[in-house]
Amino acid sequence: MILTEGNPENVFMSSHKIKHAKETAAQWVADGKLPALAVFAARRGTVVLQEAYGKAAYGEEAPLKLDALFPLASISKAITATAAMILVDEGKLGLNRSVSYYIPEFVGEGKNNVAVHHLLTHTSGMSGEAVYNHVTQKRGSVDIPSPTPGQHPDIHEYLYLSYDAPLWKNPGTEMSYCGYGYDLLSEIISRITGQSLDNFARERIFEPLGMKDTYFVVPESKYDRVVQRNPDGPDQWAGTPRHLASPSASSGAYSTVLDIAVFAQMYLNKGVYGGVRILSKASVETMTRNQIPGVAARWGDQFFSEASWGLGWSIQGNKRDEYGSLCSPQTFSHGGAGGTFLWVDPVREVVGVYFSVYSHYTDCGTDLYSNMIMSAIED
Repeated sequence: MILTEGNPENVFMSSHKIKHAKETAAQWVADGKLPALAVFAARRGTVVLQEAYGKAAYGEEAPLKLDALFPLASISKAITATAAMILVDEGKLGLNRSVSYYIPEFVGEGKNNVAVHHLLTHTSGMSGEAVYNHVTQKRGSVDIPSPTPGQHPDIHEYLYLSYDAPLWKNPGTEMSYCGYGYDLLSEIISRITGQSLDNFARERIFEPLGMKDTYFVVPESKYDRVVQRNPDGPDQWAGTPRHLASPSASSGAYSTVLDIAVFAQMYLNKGVYGGVRILSKASVETMTRNQIPGVAARWGDQFFSEASWGLGWSIQGNKRDEYGSLCSPQTFSHGGAGGTFLWVDPVREVVGVYFSVYSHYTDCGTDLYSNMIMSAIED
């Protein structure tokens, strides 16, 4: 099933409610709640909504277009997880093998018990803040070898200084959202394939899916299409030249709402899109179910008795979060700093994308938009 434009009624959705969702999104921008917003929704492969509102850059008049490049921020992790699972499908990576099996430098008390699947579910026992502090203390006092060809020097330095950072907790005991785990995944992918993550993802994910506007390293020729934020506002790092050139596995990718919709539809199709298979059906089913039942999580001031996380995806389950209330428990999703959100409801066969530039850290409207789309379903 490929994405094609069509009438909402053809897939048992209310045209009136889809129109209301469009008008509401437009009003949020007109009222100044969001300076820029691009939205997309499809059901059963039929695109029922794709719109862009607001300005492409802070302080300028050029309108936002659907082909604008947004920083995916943490949605990048879903792409990195996909790259890792391609290697699982090919028998080159074992989820239950220790990280140290692939990265012998990953040492310290208890760290031989950290498995690859712990990185994907944020249950490695590593704390991103603690790793950062460890690296900061070591920086300048350790000789760092030159990076291998294709390695980004900053990422290479950070990883080299981090390998002996101590665990925060025993692996598997609590979910603690940790981008560092995905940096380790990127290094494992690189050591197995001999390619950088950005090259591997381009060859094995982006090009086969026709995602011509998705990058871990944005070409300079595309810089004029990158959404620009208020330099004094939240997440102003996104879109800067340094970030555009840094292929971070946890937060470095850029894409459009239309490209990411194709990526999501591939998952809804159980790993295939346009006749091209990216992942096995078994991998998709494994990635998109709760892999850590009974494991709790904390996120800021929120506590979740059931973290409900798959391999690279948040699994809705019974969570009460900022991503909507009307999706099925089987829904899988991922959000990103700066106001990006992607969800797939496999029960109701919906793909939704919400790429915003928000003015404040709170209330970017993600849950309200998701609820409007899901409420339009009539069968």
